[in-house]
Amino acid sequence: MKIQNGASASTGSACLKKAAELFYITHPKVPKALLGPFLTEADAECGRVVMRSADAQVTACLVDSIDDITRWHGVNNGQVCRAFAGANRREVGHG
Repeated sequence: MKIQNGASASTGSACLKKAAELFYITHPKVPKALLGPFLTEADAECGRVVMRSADAQVTACLVDSIDDITRWHGVNNGQVCRAFAGANRREVGHG
């Protein structure tokens, strides 16, 4: 694991990508990230909406590289949170 700015990203894959930002959902009362990694800030914002906490925030972490497993987790987390955030917005709109 490569740790930078308090968040971790796996390293060691033969297929490492260049330096990038990963995004996480954090909360001031919790020492570790609640959700993440996300590949885009927009996906992380959907994750923040899903958390339903006014104190949850999006935190960026610059990493040297992103391996295939971390990239897959970032894509998957984004898809899931976008789906749930969309469902939450529909519920609020009809409520």
